[in-house]
Amino acid sequence: MVTQVECRGEKISEVAPTVEIVLRELVRRICARDQTLEGVPGHVVIADDFAAALVSLGEQPPPAGAILPTVARTLYREAGAVLVLESEQVAKALGGEAEDMARFVHLLHAEMWRMRLHLDALSAGEDALGAWQDSVFDSQMRPVVEAMRSEYAVTRRSVWSLPADADLMLKHFMDVVDALPPATQEDVTLAMASNDLDGLFVRSLGRIAHLVQTAAHAQGYLAGLGKPLGAISPELEAALSQSFFGPHWGPLTEQLDALYCAPGAEAVEAQRHVVQETLVAVFASLGLQVRRAEDGGVWIEPGVTKGA
Repeated sequence: MVTQVECRGEKISEVAPTVEIVLRELVRRICARDQTLEGVPGHVVIADDFAAALVSLGEQPPPAGAILPTVARTLYREAGAVLVLESEQVAKALGGEAEDMARFVHLLHAEMWRMRLHLDALSAGEDALGAWQDSVFDSQMRPVVEAMRSEYAVTRRSVWSLPADADLMLKHFMDVVDALPPATQEDVTLAMASNDLDGLFVRSLGRIAHLVQTAAHAQGYLAGLGKPLGAISPELEAALSQSFFGPHWGPLTEQLDALYCAPGAEAVEAQRHVVQETLVAVFASLGLQVRRAEDGGVWIEPGVTKGA
């Protein structure tokens, strides 16, 4: 249900009445198919200047060079959730091309699921860090696990609105897989030269987080479609099997499914731990040994990649 629509900026304001009518109708149709989504998105802001809209709603200005979402983002405020959409994406959907409308419907559907899952977790009092919140190591790793869990659940649940020409982000995923080993080796070289192991952990965690979240995004779609990777692209499956990430793909498929289907808080917590151990294994495949130090901090040591 849409309770309020704000159009910010000259371009989008020119078509504000049409935008509001179409947006409300799309949300109504999505909710008719996915009744669990009743009650979201609520407040929607459509802005010509996406970044400025986020700041006006309380977000901190992004640091120089930061890469942020530029199409859609949900903010959670005391007054409720706010879905912010970039106006060009909305205007393109209204332009009459069926493909553009299909992509926008899926974008909207996915963001509604992202919001629903987040709000449900908040109302249930779910603690993403669990019993390990006092550990620096876990406080760094656990948010990555939660992002994977969220991405997988969103794409798995929103698969029915997936456009026919969608690539499931599989090409981008393989690009990241191919780029990560040399990038990591460069990071190691720089870190050893400057004796900056803390910086090495931060950089490698950021790279690996992007990789595994992209993997979870694709695996959620595959699970929703009920198809393995080989049924979508035998070529990508073959390339993946030969990559450093190949040994992790199958176990991660099972682990994310188990986390998605976990029946209660205790089962969820146990499965989070399993996925976190896979993150550690991904580090190891890139030649980085990481573990929880005795004081709960992060211990990292560059080593030799498996098979090197």
